Amino acid sequence: MAELSIVQSHQVLPAEAMLPGAQLQINPAVGEKGTLTTTSEDAESGSEVEWTYPDGGRGWLVVLGCFIMACTCMGWGLLWGVLQDYYHSNEFSEVSLSTLSLAGGVLSFTMNCTAYLFGGIGDRYGYKRMIALSCVLAYLCLLASAFITKLYQIFLFQGFLLGFSFGIAMPLYMALPSQWFLKKRGLATGIAVGGSGIGGGIECLFVRPLLSSLGYRNTMLIYSNMCAVLWIAAWFMMAERRSPGYANTQKRWLPRDIGPAFYSIALSVFIGIFGYLSPYYFVTTYVKSQVPNLDPKSILVVIPLVVMNISGGIGRILAGRLADRLGPINMFFTSFFLGGLSQIFIWTFAHSYATVMVFSVIYGLVGCWFLGLLPVVCAQLFGLNDLATITGFMVLANSPGQLAGASIGGAVFSGSGDNWQAVSLYAGCAMLLGSLSVLYARFSHDKRIWARV
Repeated sequence: MAELSIVQSHQVLPAEAMLPGAQLQINPAVGEKGTLTTTSEDAESGSEVEWTYPDGGRGWLVVLGCFIMACTCMGWGLLWGVLQDYYHSNEFSEVSLSTLSLAGGVLSFTMNCTAYLFGGIGDRYGYKRMIALSCVLAYLCLLASAFITKLYQIFLFQGFLLGFSFGIAMPLYMALPSQWFLKKRGLATGIAVGGSGIGGGIECLFVRPLLSSLGYRNTMLIYSNMCAVLWIAAWFMMAERRSPGYANTQKRWLPRDIGPAFYSIALSVFIGIFGYLSPYYFVTTYVKSQVPNLDPKSILVVIPLVVMNISGGIGRILAGRLADRLGPINMFFTSFFLGGLSQIFIWTFAHSYATVMVFSVIYGLVGCWFLGLLPVVCAQLFGLNDLATITGFMVLANSPGQLAGASIGGAVFSGSGDNWQAVSLYAGCAMLLGSLSVLYARFSHDKRIWARV
């Protein structure tokens, strides 16, 4: 029998740090410093292990590595609007927008489906080796996509295969900051996942001019090799930090006790995501239809998408900080709710370049919080054990909306006689319905309206 000294700064020891059969004894003389006795094999050496949440130090370097991964992997989905517009205007002008949107949907669908499986594998066999595999496969897909000439090749290399590759790593770098932070868990995760918006915005700024000046093939060659350099740097920055005895805990594909709150969160994500991506996929084309005097090749056409992406990254960081103060489930609800309202009441009436820019800023700031908050919500409700697996399941719930959400928006646009207001109302209502679905989890956790949950 060995003793493990467990230290938790300013917090009660979380349930996920406890080992099977362990007993926690709190000594009032030392406040929150306790003793955990266990019979696990890891403790047989008799060594004393100190377990703390540093909330800083090495953890911020880990967050930076996760940020870079989100910039280049999740950011690709937000960059798709630029590529979709380029394909529609140049390479595949005879192909409808809804079909091209489906190619981006295939990527998102495959990435989210893959996340659940590889989140579980990462929990069992290590995060970093799975992230390395993801980066190698993604690089090969991006390199091969530089030479595509047929529509089916877009679906294959930039849809299915690239989505599979990105999905291997996604739940892992989303969950990794939670191993290093507790008091600032929301902020750290928000910064890490916020890379998707910031990275997507920056990528739009240089990919659009490269497409115009160097052509598609050279652009993709430059982009793929740039990603390879960034991924190598990010891999060396990241590190796992497992709780004592983690290797001996039973690994699960779902929480031990699945209740209505679990399904409430999953249903919210499942429904709300149908409306989330439409502004990102269509805003570039929308600008050209509303402001026809703009040069279609001008950088001004893509600026609203850039602003929306960067605002989204800033919004996720802000949401993480607010989640630490006001509660992650509260902010999760707020994201879908405000995102839906902004589409219905701002995008619907945005008929000038200035008003489109206003919508891009507001929607970016409030409409994408939910994705960055998913790991934090899961950590609060279900603990750190198997966090990548559970996060991967919630990401899996995104899959149908990621696949079909924007394509349905394109079908709504075509079926309504090219009426953009119909698209904004469809997407906004989907997000509002998603916000209502999370209310069960919110009030089953704490029935007080102003509680920090």
